[in-house]
Parts: sequence; structure tokens; C-alpha cells
Amino acid sequence: MKKALLVVIVFAFIGSAFAQELDGWKLNGQIQLRTEVDGRDFSNETHPLTFASLRTRLGVEKTFEKKLQLFVQFQDSRVFGEEGNPNTSIENIDLYQGFVKFLTPFDWNFNVQAGRFEVVYGSERFFGRSGWSYTGRAYDGVRFSVMPNSWDLDFFALTLNESVSYIGSPSPLVYPYPQEATPSHSIYGFYKKNNISDNSKFDIVGYYEINREDFRPDTNRANTFTFGGTYWGNYGDFSTIFEGGYQLGSRLGVDVSAYLVSLQGAYKAGIYSFGLGADLLSGNDPETTDKNENYLSTYGTGHKFFGYMDYFPSNALGLGTNDFYFKATANPKDSKFSFALDLHHFMSNQSINVITDENPSGSDENLFGQELDITVKYNFVENTSVLWGGSLFFPGNLMKAIYDPREDTAFWTYLMITANL
Repeated sequence: MKKALLVVIVFAFIGSAFAQELDGWKLNGQIQLRTEVDGRDFSNETHPLTFASLRTRLGVEKTFEKKLQLFVQFQDSRVFGEEGNPNTSIENIDLYQGFVKFLTPFDWNFNVQAGRFEVVYGSERFFGRSGWSYTGRAYDGVRFSVMPNSWDLDFFALTLNESVSYIGSPSPLVYPYPQEATPSHSIYGFYKKNNISDNSKFDIVGYYEINREDFRPDTNRANTFTFGGTYWGNYGDFSTIFEGGYQLGSRLGVDVSAYLVSLQGAYKAGIYSFGLGADLLSGNDPETTDKNENYLSTYGTGHKFFGYMDYFPSNALGLGTNDFYFKATANPKDSKFSFALDLHHFMSNQSINVITDENPSGSDENLFGQELDITVKYNFVENTSVLWGGSLFFPGNLMKAIYDPREDTAFWTYLMITANL
């Protein structure tokens, strides 16, 4: 019933748009289809997994009198064969984005956005849409944009999890009110853009994250602050990005002190570009437990930064991730093809003692290994592209210990079609 109602609403919007000859209405849609061969288990003796995913989006947008913007976007995300039977269906249509935006209400120089929406800032290091995922990422909340055309300052309040169900009637027999505070998970923050010159800019971000669920009595599961910034500089054919972040507060009842440092530079030479960079995420010292030094980049788009095989930071065991990388791209003139090569050298930020059969007394290890990513993109027609990617991971001693006893070279490849309306 819910699925049918959503479909009716979508077509009602579309019908209304065409009835008004698309006057001010904007339709948007996307189909992302990807098939993958997954051999990321470091074993050549196991059969690689094969699967395909499909993400379908359809949305409509309308701005009324330059004062009110309405945006609704529905999404279906699925893995092929998920239904289990061609004669069945899954209730899988969801509201991906749905918000209203008040543009300069009362003629004051700010905008107010409320509903469900993507939160995307800067390089997506701190907040990103996770566009690679077949579900994407959107938040429920409200956002205030102060002087958006000049000062560019956003304040936002986001609800990640709310344990209280909607109360339709204040009846203690039907909806008994809780006698004590109920746990929820929220983010409150800001993002500020600063244009230094035509060739450089600097953005700053800060947010407070609180998970009110009790880890133990009178101790919240998370109560942390994150502050960070991003600098972009362009100097002719050379460009650079520097990013830094620091986290403090408490997590699982332990004080937090963690950092992120990232520096990358790129040089463009004709149709080619070459880049070097390093991402350093602090980790926990395995010999101490009185401080949490593991930097969590929970809301950034990690797929853009830590290798396309997506091992990190989740495989870092809380030890942190040091990623040193080389990137190269080629974009031939008058060609629909483009090419990219990324090579990553992954290490843990903190060493850990690893015991092996060859070394029963153990030794300090911090090498995860190297990852090679190759991608080829073909622009089939306007707004439609075909992307092929292939990756290899050569495990170091620390990665071999994690996946013990498997230690072969891991591989992964995919073919993805993205078509936009």
C-alpha cells in the first residue's frame, strides 16, 4: 500500500508538471547499474562473489515566486535477485530527499531548508553524499544558510536516530509517555566557505555529535566535537589541497583526542595530470586504554580517498590509517575516453605486535599493503557514462594477520553504467 501511494505521488507531481507545460518545474532522474566481481578475501582458492546492484531515482523540483523551493526525490535500491522469486516484489521505494527551502524569508538574507536532504560540503572529506553506494546518504533535519551569496555560512541540525515513535494522540492508554529521557543520535554543526582569491579558498567545519544512548549509566555512547578545514590552491598547472581535522570529547566513556591530516598536490601537463598525497588518520595505541585516539571519518565519502576496494579505514582495527598515494589521469582531446591510475601504500598509524608460526614471539607490524586501482571511463552519450574499474591489493604482514590464513593478492573489478535525466 505504501509503495503504491509513493508511486501515485510521483506521477501526480509529474502529471502536474506537464499540465503546467513544465513552467518552472524541473524533473530529474538517474539509473546507476553496477556489476561486480569481488575477490577481496585474499584467497585464490575461494570462488569470487559476483553480484549486480541497481539504484533508480526520480525527482521533481519547483520554485514558487523565487521564495519557496519544493524538492521531492524517490529512490529504489536493490541487488539483482533480492526478491528471490520473479513473482514477488519488495517494498523498496523510499523517500531519498524531500524538503522545502524558504528563500530569504521576511526579506532577510538567509535561507531555511527543512526535511530530508543530502549534506555535501567541499571535497566530501567531512560530509559527502557517498555517491558510489547503491543507496547514497541523506539526513533528516534543518539547515540555515546565512548570506548564501556572499558570506556562505551554514548551520545545521541533523537527526540520525530517534527512538520515540510518532504520538498521534496524547492518551496514556494508547501512547504512554516515557518517564525519562529517551536516547537519540544527533549532529549540530556549521560549515563556512571563504574565498581568499580567484585561485585559492579555505573552508572550515565544526560539528557536535551526541548519541544519547547509555553506554553505561549516566554515560552517553558518544559525545564528541569535530573541527576541520580544507584549503584549495591553484598555481597555474600546479594545484594543492590541504585538509586537517581534530576530534575531542568522549566516546564509549573514554576521552577522545584524534586527528586527521591530508596533503595532496597535482601537476597538469597537457592531457595528463600527476599527483602525490598523504592521508594520516590517528589511531589507538594498543598498549593504552585511557584515551581514544582513533579518528572517525563517519560522514565523509571514504570511497574517494582510501582506495576503491574500500578496505579502509574499517580494516584498520582502530589503529588509524596512513595512506601515501600516487595518482595519474589521461584525458585525450576529442575522445570520449578518459583513464586513471591510483596507487596506494597503506600503513597503520600505530604498530601492533603480530605473532606468526615463523615468529612465535611476535614482531611490531604496521604495513597493510599496496592497492592498485585502474579505471576507464567512456562518455557514451550526453549525461550517460560507462565506467570500468579493476583493482589489486598486495597484502603486507598486518593485512595477512587480519585475514589469516589467507594471504594471496586480492582483486576486484566492476562495470558501471550511470544515466542521468
